[in-house]
Amino acid sequence: MSDCDHKSCGSTEKAWLPYYYQGRARGLKPHPFCAECGLVKNLSSDRPREIGFFLNVLAELGKHYKIAAVQTRLMVLEMERQAMDDGYGMDRMQQEELFVDIAVRMLNVPERALRELL
Repeated sequence: MSDCDHKSCGSTEKAWLPYYYQGRARGLKPHPFCAECGLVKNLSSDRPREIGFFLNVLAELGKHYKIAAVQTRLMVLEMERQAMDDGYGMDRMQQEELFVDIAVRMLNVPERALRELL
């Protein structure tokens, strides 16, 4: 994703874009954007989660499957490399798909088990 630190624009510079709440269009709303890279911040109801949420999912998954500490650490490094906690460039659905892709690739667990914990 982006290597930007995301500095929000001023309150008078926001872009008026469509706003969605629970999957339904609710008109226009001013959206903040990054003044450096131009990415628009997600204001929908499915806001991105922090990486800690996904670490808790891994801990819960570790109760049912054998997961080594090295595997967990490699997954954290991959999630950070993919900028999963970027509030400007990701929404929750994209995060979940990326997490499932990373976990299925690095751990030997079925995708169904991961989806049940999300």
